[in-house]
Amino acid sequence: MISGEMDVVLVPQGTLIEQIRCGGAGLGGFLTPTGVGTVVEEGKQTLTLDGKTWLLERPLRADLALIRAHRCDTLGNLTYQLSARNFNPLIALAADITLVEPDELVETGELQPDHIVTPGAVIDHIIVSQESK
Repeated sequence: MISGEMDVVLVPQGTLIEQIRCGGAGLGGFLTPTGVGTVVEEGKQTLTLDGKTWLLERPLRADLALIRAHRCDTLGNLTYQLSARNFNPLIALAADITLVEPDELVETGELQPDHIVTPGAVIDHIIVSQESK
């Protein structure tokens, strides 16, 4: 970073997750006023609309996503506890391959359909650890 061996990009948390959401949704990016006039703006395209300056933030995708879930059925449908529910579904959508490690693996049909947050269609592999039930 300081010695020039690593690039560091400062990204506000809300901007980061919106970049990931756009990547998963196939969007070209989004406009935000967050970071205008700061180091966050450096090297980014800006746009002025109605006298207000906006940054164009590009989508972010990943080759691989590693996520945790509370419960997972054998088809990969996921439920979460607490804050994992916030970002894990978006991250799963924005990756080419998604691996999940659940706290508990259950048979298909054991999860309440209205409790499923991430559908199994976006999960590629289920990793059952020694600690999983």
